[in-house]
Amino acid sequence: MQMNWKSLFLAVGMTAAPLAAADVNGTWKFDGDVQGNPVKMECAFKQDGDKFKAACKSGAGDERNFDGVIEDGKVRFSFDVLHDGNTYTLVFTGAIKEDKEISGDINLPAAGITGNFTAKKAA
Repeated sequence: MQMNWKSLFLAVGMTAAPLAAADVNGTWKFDGDVQGNPVKMECAFKQDGDKFKAACKSGAGDERNFDGVIEDGKVRFSFDVLHDGNTYTLVFTGAIKEDKEISGDINLPAAGITGNFTAKKAA
């Protein structure tokens, strides 16, 4: 009996389950830095599939709500901040490690500035 490899690969591909998005539900504590400026906030993430909503409080007491996405083991979200009379968009992109830690970059595209952050999931 001769096996048709093309049919076998198609059959396996059609029955394979899609990869589940990482679990980011819960409270996360962020610690980062953008050119010497500390970025500290605590966020509650509520996940729905590959998207999430976040409610955050900064170390200064500011509150922010935003939406984010989870794709290929990474989170991505952005929000605007006011600094010295100018509004900047902070774009966070980070890799999820074992659903307990996120680390990555903070970018301010309009200013050409970058930084980094680590977030740890609260127990």
